[in-house]
Amino acid sequence: MYFTPRSLTGIALFAFVASSLFAGGPETSSSKASSQSSTPAASNASPATNINVTVDALSNRHPISPYVYGGAYPQDAPTITDSGLTVVRWGGNSTSRYNWQLFTYNAANDYYFEDFNYTEIGDADSAKFITDVKSAGSHPLMTMVMLPWVAKSAENGSNGHWSFSVAKYGAQCSADPFNTDAGDGLKTDCSTTLTANPNDANVPLLDQPGTKDPLGSVYRNQWTAALAPAFGTAPHFYDMDNEIDIWGSTHRDVHPAPTAYNEMRDTFVTEARNLRGWDPKAIRLGPVSCCWWFYWNGANGNDKSAHAGVDLLPWWLNEVYWEDKVAGTRSVDVLDVHAYPDGPDTSTWTQAQKQALTARIYRDYWDPTYVSESGAINQNWATFIQPNKTIPFRIPRMRATANMIYPGTPVSFTEWNASFAGESDFSTAIGDADAYGIFGRERMYLASRWVAPVPANPNYLALKLFTNYDGLHHAFATTSVSDTNNGDPDLFSSYAAVNPAGTQMTMLVLNKDPSNTDQVTFALNGFTPKQVTSYTLSSANPTQIVASSTTNWSSSMNFAAYSATLLVVTGTSQLPGAQWDLNPDTTMVAAGGTVVLQPKVISGTATVTLGVPTSDPGISVVVSQPTLSKGHNGKITVTAGTTPGFYHYSVPSTDTNGVAQQQGGYILVGNPAATFTKTGDNQKGAAGSQLTLAVTLNPGQSGGSAAGGTVLFTTSAGTLSSRIVDTDSNGKASVVLTLPSTAQVVHVTAEGQYALGHPAVRFTETAQ
Repeated sequence: MYFTPRSLTGIALFAFVASSLFAGGPETSSSKASSQSSTPAASNASPATNINVTVDALSNRHPISPYVYGGAYPQDAPTITDSGLTVVRWGGNSTSRYNWQLFTYNAANDYYFEDFNYTEIGDADSAKFITDVKSAGSHPLMTMVMLPWVAKSAENGSNGHWSFSVAKYGAQCSADPFNTDAGDGLKTDCSTTLTANPNDANVPLLDQPGTKDPLGSVYRNQWTAALAPAFGTAPHFYDMDNEIDIWGSTHRDVHPAPTAYNEMRDTFVTEARNLRGWDPKAIRLGPVSCCWWFYWNGANGNDKSAHAGVDLLPWWLNEVYWEDKVAGTRSVDVLDVHAYPDGPDTSTWTQAQKQALTARIYRDYWDPTYVSESGAINQNWATFIQPNKTIPFRIPRMRATANMIYPGTPVSFTEWNASFAGESDFSTAIGDADAYGIFGRERMYLASRWVAPVPANPNYLALKLFTNYDGLHHAFATTSVSDTNNGDPDLFSSYAAVNPAGTQMTMLVLNKDPSNTDQVTFALNGFTPKQVTSYTLSSANPTQIVASSTTNWSSSMNFAAYSATLLVVTGTSQLPGAQWDLNPDTTMVAAGGTVVLQPKVISGTATVTLGVPTSDPGISVVVSQPTLSKGHNGKITVTAGTTPGFYHYSVPSTDTNGVAQQQGGYILVGNPAATFTKTGDNQKGAAGSQLTLAVTLNPGQSGGSAAGGTVLFTTSAGTLSSRIVDTDSNGKASVVLTLPSTAQVVHVTAEGQYALGHPAVRFTETAQ
């Protein structure tokens, strides 16, 4: 984390959990006005690499979310407008203890646990920030504090508004050089932690006023009452705090214990439901997890084994889903994690090696063949349940988890960055452009870079290639289409989209090779190109986007080494009569299990008929209801084989307008499912009497264990003593069924966790 002492601003408040990402100094700012070139795409005299790019405007069509071009702590409001940021996040460690009445925050472990004045884009008031972001043309993403403490007034060197006073707690490992009484909370051995009094630097944050609240308390419901009107008709986005899984390290002065599994569930569910009560339009993102290891393990080393060995993130989502089923309400609207692509230790690497890493690292997000270069991922211990665990496959993996457990839950990354060679280095512009293209193609709902690019750096222009490439706020098209190539993914990427009218296609071509020109041959299907204009950002000219004159389309073009080129192509196309979705396209299922997709029409009026699917060996895909129309879904059954892994499939279609399309996705096959053994099946009792039912969890080869598993019970009649029950040390979960008051047959189902393959059994009982 980089920051300035005392007068800290928001940009000073971030920390990276994995590798050190930032290096190098800022470049001199220069003009960003587009200039003109006579050729569609810049070339140079270096050797050429021949690459074929195939774009099919009728395959994998889906909307690109407008919220994937976000960032935190932009320079100012005019920068928001110029850069085209579509989301501006008020978030990070500082916002976990933001006091909405005093406009202060506690810097926590980022800077000596001191209280400072808060500001982002010049705004200290959170409600004013919302209105200013909206006025700048973007969408605000706020953070709702879930910790029970927020900062006092800003420290002034004498008021004691810091957590670890040297005078009070003794000499410490280090202290703020500008306020030598503010220590870091570690004894002089630099490992033993001190215990702070939270009241020294904080005041309580409560849900709503009570009768005996401590002096200075502030309230979430009153804060929300100020935020909701400021949002107005814009989406009411709220991150539910920040990196709750590592509160025990970042905010150890007020939360010294590692965050536990149950705490993450209970705190989230309570505050998310409260927030929706205060702001009925709230869109709640959670759990805002920090990083790969913690996705699967959390911070409490004993917690995973106490919860049937289930990985934290799927456990959390499963728990929230079942709590919501029981309550008849939804608590989480978007599954949100932070997604810094994990890299190796680069401390001994050359700048050229770091640049190459930055250019290829976003394969972490999508590539089913990319074995991670990070020891945090490429190791044995992070997870025993996830398939192909050394291959991140991060976006499909997260989307598969969400679709398997809590259908209808999209995925967001509210922090991402991989500037291994430095924010100002051109490789960061290449990497960022790759990430923006991936987010659109891979169906992300929202993404916010940490931090937003600054105008002095080339990656600011990389963002503008997608949001404001010509200075007139024209942007990358909004319907993603299939774009494949035979290039080396370390050195080449390409992305394509079309506008709703089918009259314009945008293609981003990334030559990530610092030495060689790419000679690209394009093949287009479903779109007839006529003319093209290119907008190029290159290492040879990193301070501006260079626009070409408009020329007739050519299927062969050269792209300069180390360049990002946006091709804006005009033409014609035959629009499909209906656009459809596999619903879902990507999900997860246990080895040997089945999952049913319900393909649906998402726009248009035509009827769609599905054809015969194709798939990788290892799964079978069968269409049993091939006809789709608005409001009438189809049916596809996927049966997994016995080998865990990632399996691609595709389904062709033809609509009543005669247009052929194709949609594809991935099935992630996990370990074989756990099983249940029933006790108490086929009992009979008098109406109104009670029966005891139980299941015993047999983990088998699921990767989990028996104790601490969660079981959801549901009955067709009568009542249950509990709907959600944890297994005991022997794997047993029991429930008491009170039979209905009239004679009838009662069915009770018991479901196990999705991460364990979702085992399920049914009891049949009789009320006499």
